[in-house]
Amino acid sequence: MAYRAAASVLLLSWINLFPAAAQAQGMLPGCRLENGSLQCVPGLTADPEKQINVLNQEISSDVQMEGRITQTIQGLKKFVLIGEAKEGQLLKAEFDLQGDQINSVHIHWYQRQGNGHWKLVSDRSEETYRISEANRGGEVMAVIVVATSDGEVQRVSSNVIGPIQ
Repeated sequence: MAYRAAASVLLLSWINLFPAAAQAQGMLPGCRLENGSLQCVPGLTADPEKQINVLNQEISSDVQMEGRITQTIQGLKKFVLIGEAKEGQLLKAEFDLQGDQINSVHIHWYQRQGNGHWKLVSDRSEETYRISEANRGGEVMAVIVVATSDGEVQRVSSNVIGPIQ
């Protein structure tokens, strides 16, 4: 009994020494509740200096990722599909690719039905694609694949044409 009383006194004095800790109970540093979903930034702590360091690292990794995306489309000024989304129509991939280290350029055509996965239409590399009955109700897109003289392969997808009528 005396043990419990001593533990209670110790707990109350600890709460009085650290009132902020008691008030923050139930709060998670770096997290907030949005539309019933807990959104957190990984690695954040209650220490403001550590929070700044973690956020700076997140920003740095975002900037690096953005640079990689820019590199994958460097030299490609335009890549767009032109044509009507109707059976029997001819779609044309128009692109403007500038660079002196380009070894090869291939255009691959993909189709999908609804929200399904994109499927390669054929292994042929052509700048045009004729919409067939199999495409009806679905969508079509193209992917340009560029191989450079240093062995790097870059891919960029086009706009989506559809739903096909």
